[in-house]
Amino acid sequence: MRHATRLFPLLAFAATASFGAFAKSPYLQSLTDSTVIVHWETSTSQTGKVEYGLTSSYGSEVSRANSTVDHELTLTGLIEDTVYHYRAISGSDTSADATFRSNVAGDRPFRFFAYGDHRSDSAAHQSVVNRMLAQSPLPNFAVDNGDLTYDGSDAVYRTYFNIERGLLSRLPMYPSIGNHDSRNVTNWLRFLALPSNERWYTFHYGNSAFHCLDVYSTYTPGSSQYDWLVAELQADSADPAIRHIFVFFHEPPYTTNTGHSSNTTVRQYLCPLFERFHVAIAFQGHVHCYEHALVNGVHYIIAGGGGAPLYTGWNPPQPWDIYRETALEFVLVEVNGDTIRARAIRPDGTEFDSLVLGPAGMEERPKYEGRSATLGLQFSRVLSPTAGRIRLSFTLPEPGQADVLLYDATGRRVARLTHGLFAAGEHSVSWDGTRLQPGTYSLVLESAGSVRAESVVVLGKR
Repeated sequence: MRHATRLFPLLAFAATASFGAFAKSPYLQSLTDSTVIVHWETSTSQTGKVEYGLTSSYGSEVSRANSTVDHELTLTGLIEDTVYHYRAISGSDTSADATFRSNVAGDRPFRFFAYGDHRSDSAAHQSVVNRMLAQSPLPNFAVDNGDLTYDGSDAVYRTYFNIERGLLSRLPMYPSIGNHDSRNVTNWLRFLALPSNERWYTFHYGNSAFHCLDVYSTYTPGSSQYDWLVAELQADSADPAIRHIFVFFHEPPYTTNTGHSSNTTVRQYLCPLFERFHVAIAFQGHVHCYEHALVNGVHYIIAGGGGAPLYTGWNPPQPWDIYRETALEFVLVEVNGDTIRARAIRPDGTEFDSLVLGPAGMEERPKYEGRSATLGLQFSRVLSPTAGRIRLSFTLPEPGQADVLLYDATGRRVARLTHGLFAAGEHSVSWDGTRLQPGTYSLVLESAGSVRAESVVVLGKR
């Protein structure tokens, strides 16, 4: 397994004024079409005010006269897809000027981060955040797969927000509750300002719907959360403005890592809903690694390398495995009209897994910079046909027998593209795919007891 262990020095964030009263610097929550919440904490009870506007001269403000240590103010009247400046004022202390972008409309492109499981290693957590801050332009928001802290105490939340301050002052973060977060739900509700009941909720951004689930509250059929999710997914399907659906929650239904087993209850009750309503990607954490699975047309991505101790053990790969690696990482997702692009990125900036969803026609998948987690088997080039031949290249680290098999979205094997003895190195295959129905398939390379998978989308004739 490759371990991404390179750490970066802490970034220095410029301040224009004293931070003496600020126990937690201002951070953004719950962005809507016209509002956003600014949250911060002071070390002593203070009054609070936020100044905001289109420049650092501001021009608008919102305030609360009562003194408190927990400050939560809503900025209103935001214009879509616009950069705003803001700063928080408590007593005689003023935060640095910061900027954020308001919600985009329609099919305008946007980007977001998916990451999670930060917990106990502050240096590792900081290395992930530093690389996220290096993305240009900075994405519009982030979803967090849970376990922001180890035990939900005041002290560890303070560490979390201190590490994240440069990121969360500039983009809103939407978290799902993890098993460690659930140890102190009082602080979860105190320090976060999320939609609905703050444990499961929906938000919309651009042409997409995002549903956060709570696997530590009941979610089986007949429960409030299950009925809520069905209603939300039905509303998505009925809304022509919603082009993509994403879900995120803590425990994965599909994993081959030995750190935790698959949550089969999620698999039994929630995954059929994801399939029925065509969820594009489901993000999870809990397992401190990266793993990408494809099951019945839904991509499941575990992005659990946010700073918690990494899990290095693996069970044998399954046919639904696309890629897996023990690494610190985050996922950068770009949504542009009907197309979704996602890339997994280590703290040193290297990318090691990617996917493209949407009517992109004949599209070449990028070459992986790292080897797979199983003996270096690697697909180095795959073309997704509109109609016609599937062309691919694969690399073997040593000579031996190899099979390239094609599975449909239900896991049924539909073809063997090649079979035989091969020398070490790169080999090319071309296979007639004209009889394939449009949809998402998995190419699986098997050699010497090891498996490597790659998804391929077959589009209808144009």
